[in-house]
Amino acid sequence: MKIGLFYGTTSAATQEVADLIQDQMSDCEIEVFDVYEQDLNKMSDFDRIIIGCPTWDIGLLQEDWRSKFDELDNIDFSGKKIAYYGCGDQNIYSSSFLDALGILEEKITSKGGITVGQTSTDGYEYDFSKAEKDGQFVGLGIDNDNEPELTEERVEAWCKTITEQFK
Repeated sequence: MKIGLFYGTTSAATQEVADLIQDQMSDCEIEVFDVYEQDLNKMSDFDRIIIGCPTWDIGLLQEDWRSKFDELDNIDFSGKKIAYYGCGDQNIYSSSFLDALGILEEKITSKGGITVGQTSTDGYEYDFSKAEKDGQFVGLGIDNDNEPELTEERVEAWCKTITEQFK
């Protein structure tokens, strides 16, 4: 199974999660791209895509994603399965926790993308999230600021889920 993993990072946390995902999904062929260095049109080469984006400040996309957000309009995501993960701080930014995932998922879904890898909101404490849809997150939420001890466990469980859903 060939997968394109596209992430943006400022503090390296989202890149570290990309590395964990690659380790957990070692049976899959995963090409990893830092969106700072990559033209997003490369997404057209994949039918299965993982997108990693932290939420910055109060509900903003990470700056690399923010600078390339309009490029997503030029990509046909029809029939492509897309899984999302992101880092955020549910305590300090409780009213915008994981908003970046919701922003990206909404745009890509409007371009035909099929969202996979939704996760439960159980175990998180926040007030609002654009990433919450129908009582679930549209992807995997990571909070290394407050719950770093749960990161590996959450990534492992999520990778099993998306491996099945990508089939």
